[in-house]
Amino acid sequence: MWQGKLVAPSLDLRPNAANLKHAARVRALVVDEIKRGSFRFADHFPDYRHAQAHQPDSDTEARDFAAWATVWERLSARTLEHSTHQIYKRHMKAYWLPVFGHLRPERITHEMVLEHLAELSTPRLDLKTGKKLRGLGRKTQNNILIPLRGVFELICRPPSRVQDPTEGIANQKTQKAKPDPFAPDEVDLILGELAKRYGAEVADYFEFSFFAGLRASEQIALRWDDVDLRQRTVLVWRTRVMTQDKERTKTNVERTVELNTRAAAVIQRQRARTAIRGAEVFENPNTGEAYQDEQSQGRVWRTTLRAVGVRYRAPKECRDTSVTLALMAGANPMWVAMQHGHSVQVMMRDYAKWIPSADRGANLAAVNASIAGPAEPDIGVQLV
Repeated sequence: MWQGKLVAPSLDLRPNAANLKHAARVRALVVDEIKRGSFRFADHFPDYRHAQAHQPDSDTEARDFAAWATVWERLSARTLEHSTHQIYKRHMKAYWLPVFGHLRPERITHEMVLEHLAELSTPRLDLKTGKKLRGLGRKTQNNILIPLRGVFELICRPPSRVQDPTEGIANQKTQKAKPDPFAPDEVDLILGELAKRYGAEVADYFEFSFFAGLRASEQIALRWDDVDLRQRTVLVWRTRVMTQDKERTKTNVERTVELNTRAAAVIQRQRARTAIRGAEVFENPNTGEAYQDEQSQGRVWRTTLRAVGVRYRAPKECRDTSVTLALMAGANPMWVAMQHGHSVQVMMRDYAKWIPSADRGANLAAVNASIAGPAEPDIGVQLV
């Protein structure tokens, strides 16, 4: 009841269980505000036909959370990577705007954010399909908080008196995934099946991934201008992420990769296929055009692993396989780190367990030689 009349504004949300709970909370809050005399339509229902009479004069004060999110998206596009910006926009649209978009920022409380995170992390039933949906994992929860914090950082700048509801919400602890490379026999199985199912050119794409160890974003952006056939090297200095080309690597450091025999052989085979165009080294054989992202390769990859019975690991493990094969062959960890664009700290932290198997006792022998004392007497065994 509002000013003696029954009104029925609606929320632009699907009537699923989570949104019905949210609607009930909004209604309870509205009823309480009406009792206290603080209710304004613009706070909860800015699109309602009677809302205009209750809108504040100031444009800034009139902004709901959705309007502030639009401003933040426009301003953050200048400082964020394109791919990161697109991901944050998707997070905002999927997780925050459906629930908070219609509210004025000061109405969004710390408790409301925590309650919504709790709902998102709880497994639920999809009312349309009847399937049980998993709740968001810890890492995803941490990621979706980033754009929400960004919007409130913008909203709460002085002279604003709005309290940041994300303040005090710490990121959840997550466990970093360890490298999970493929064994040499698995590599051969996978490459053989790829060649049989999809042809030699697709198999060569992944063989280069296994033995050169470039990031996928680096490999699809590799051009013939970056290849030195005489020295058997490639210069890695640009990437392609979500169709966008960037003249920098993930670590913002260019590197020269020395090609081993198998990676160099792939380059020679690709030379006959794509070098005449002088553009990208690797092309999608189905379209005759350069790869724009990693989607088509991922579909091919999953089908192939299932066919040969190899436990699934993401295509990025081709790169980890390149690292571990080099270490197990006895290559210097410093050289391996430089080849793959890793820091020595990362090499020691993530790949140390593959190094002992490569030295074939050389490291232990060197230590023993340096600490050797007087020769020990030969102690015989007396049989009684």
